[in-house]
Amino acid sequence: MDIDIIEEMKKLKLELYKIQCKNWIPSLGKGKSASGRTLEALLGKEEDTDALPDYNGIELKVKSIYSKYDLHLFCCAPDNKPIELQRLLKFGGYPDKNNPEFKVFQVSINAINKKQVRRFSYQLFVNHKKEVLELRVFYGLSNNIYTKMSWTFKELESRLNHKLKYLAIIPVIKNKLNGKEYFKYRNPSFYRLKNFNTFINLIEEGKIVVTFKLSYYHSGKRYGKFLDRGTNFDIPYNYIADLFEKLEV
Repeated sequence: MDIDIIEEMKKLKLELYKIQCKNWIPSLGKGKSASGRTLEALLGKEEDTDALPDYNGIELKVKSIYSKYDLHLFCCAPDNKPIELQRLLKFGGYPDKNNPEFKVFQVSINAINKKQVRRFSYQLFVNHKKEVLELRVFYGLSNNIYTKMSWTFKELESRLNHKLKYLAIIPVIKNKLNGKEYFKYRNPSFYRLKNFNTFINLIEEGKIVVTFKLSYYHSGKRYGKFLDRGTNFDIPYNYIADLFEKLEV
């Protein structure tokens, strides 16, 4: 393993210790990702959507100690975006509960079970022959398959190795006082990615899912326009050891 990355992990651990010494830290944002954005700001990192790791080759994941959400690995739209994503929302979407005049498609799909949403069912399929991950769409209970949406192994492997070769998970405790949210960060755990074949195997086992978050803008200049909030590859925290090797730093 690269000696330099171990040194960077040691530096990160020291910086996190300094942050811990501040005890409760006021939030610098709102929403579920506020604790992550606050930590990045404390580490001097500007908010971005870069496909590279957050901190000198190390991807940072902040996790509430009470959270049951999956670990978001990375975001990767299908190869034939955005036309097919728009088509998926158009034929597979369902009314937004707050704005029923608009459709949404917020669904997590795996390779083990068909996920039925209204008239259609969805399932991932690892096509080793073509070296692609396919999203298969079935109409009702039929076997008629629509498979125009896919991700190449090459693109997935590139995203995985660039973003998640090394990982730090930082637990956080959240608290509210006088309507203001505060965070207390705990000791980090460090990990190294095993390999791409393991990633593919975990998809086939249903342990890694793809989550779509598609909708339309409800206001502003883009009112009624297509909105893609991310096509995410996610894994439950209890499967972390299947994808990553834990490191002692």
